[in-house]
Amino acid sequence: MLYASDFDPDVSHPELAAYLLVHGDHIAVTGEVTTAAVHAAAWWLERTDEECEAFRVAATRSPRPDAAAFRALAAATGWLRELRHETLRPLVVVSPHRSIPRTGLLVPKHLEAEPPALVAKWTAAARDALAGFHRTWRRRDPEAVRALCDWLATEAPPLLVTARGGRTLWDADAPAEIAPLAAVLADADAVAVDAIAADLRLVERHTRTFFGALVDPSALPSPAPNTEQRGLSYLHAERRLIAYNLHEPGMERLVGPPLPYERDMLGARTAHEWAHLADAAGWVPRTVTPERFAELRTALATLLDRAIATAPARVREQTRDDVGELSRDASPGTVLARILLTRMPDYRANLVARRFMSEPERETYVRHNVRALRAEYPPPALWRMLVRHLYEYQYLGPGLGSRAIADPRAYLVHSTWFDADFIASGVLDEAQFDALADAVARLCACYAVEETRFRFA
Repeated sequence: MLYASDFDPDVSHPELAAYLLVHGDHIAVTGEVTTAAVHAAAWWLERTDEECEAFRVAATRSPRPDAAAFRALAAATGWLRELRHETLRPLVVVSPHRSIPRTGLLVPKHLEAEPPALVAKWTAAARDALAGFHRTWRRRDPEAVRALCDWLATEAPPLLVTARGGRTLWDADAPAEIAPLAAVLADADAVAVDAIAADLRLVERHTRTFFGALVDPSALPSPAPNTEQRGLSYLHAERRLIAYNLHEPGMERLVGPPLPYERDMLGARTAHEWAHLADAAGWVPRTVTPERFAELRTALATLLDRAIATAPARVREQTRDDVGELSRDASPGTVLARILLTRMPDYRANLVARRFMSEPERETYVRHNVRALRAEYPPPALWRMLVRHLYEYQYLGPGLGSRAIADPRAYLVHSTWFDADFIASGVLDEAQFDALADAVARLCACYAVEETRFRFA
């Protein structure tokens, strides 16, 4: 969402850069590009005339491919600042207003046509930016396609290349049959072909490194039939090979260069997929007795029950129905602890996978997994969101942790809206959070990689 020009003082301004961070948050949480400018309108309620003008000038000068959208936004700040907000600028007299769902924004009747008009301008700008991207990356390079196909046919790397619907374009078991893949790549941009070649070599390297570290590769089980068949790369449910889909939904693998950090995440994902098979083989066993594990699980459940019971009244009211659902056959804390434990296969897989990731891959993986969860959990599901955060916080701990994040708690609290949802709201204090996080960490520490299964360097 950010370009170098956004932080260039010759063409930009801090007002534009600051807004872009807020705007990016809205897109990340909602998944919506065209409505973000309207949904983030509360930003303008606290800006001064001078700050709005600084934003307008910077938007006018911006070389971003979607600068037209921000110029439209700058032109709209006048009426955007007339909007009301349920808490930031509540109505002082009763008057006709229309609310914008999930934003707190209230639109006066005489401005009702403005928000949809701004969304329409953003839609047009987004389409133009995407069309411009496609126009930029359209150079064909038959020689690059030929080189990639020759490498696959000659080296037969252990992987699959797939297309829409999971159709196999190239198979390591029939490496010379490259025609289906060549036909798809013939229309791909030259830069994209080079990127695909680099991606496939990375998948090959991770796969060969993983199998080279196994004492007995034949002991790996087949993938589970319900193995997810999508992602940057994925373990094919029938072939026990990593698949790379050229038409992966939401990605542009045949046009232009990959996104920043995408290849690091591809490497991490590939290591993680293979590590799931190691876990399925039982190579990351529990190292404590069932009795001790039950004690630790009960300790977590007790802390969760206490947090629910002592939460502010408005939070208890907001979550009452879901707490009732959680309490059907046990205490809500007990059920929430069970939900957390369903994520342990991922944790165990990561204990293996981190051994095969480079440091940039580990750092990228951590940041991808420790993120805002509001889009996945509505307010009534606050307690479910808490246990998800507590689990993902373990990605920052000593078992899987990042060397670059000096203060894991601060990273979680300040980068995911955890502070607003749980600390500032009075749901938890820091001591409660630490106790809950430690309880989850003790459960995670009950698992360890069976070193005799691997030849780790």
